[in-house]
Amino acid sequence: MKDDLMAQILKFPSKKIEPVTVRSGSKHRISVEVLDDVRPRRTRWTVQFEIQEAAGRAALKGFTDRAVAQGYRHRFQVSSTRAVRRFVAETSGLVAAGRIAIWIDGLRVQPRVARSA
Repeated sequence: MKDDLMAQILKFPSKKIEPVTVRSGSKHRISVEVLDDVRPRRTRWTVQFEIQEAAGRAALKGFTDRAVAQGYRHRFQVSSTRAVRRFVAETSGLVAAGRIAIWIDGLRVQPRVARSA
């Protein structure tokens, strides 16, 4: 039970998104919303591949072009913190570009604000 009480700060290889604090353990809830107005089908297809890698083919149920066009926020579960880390690392470019929004256990993954001199 010790793992359920601890949290882990996930620092991703990409410097495009802020570090996210995620509880250690299994059964993480992830929500994805496609925000891309220009090429939503292509973005959905890219995210679909990463969802399948993280949570399996069954996690794709209901994540269709029609659902994305209607503003559907797709929800699925991931079984390990390592899989969550890999999923967010692979999709960090889309988050930073504002093409998708991701929530992990209710917390939104935020893009890093570009700083100017």
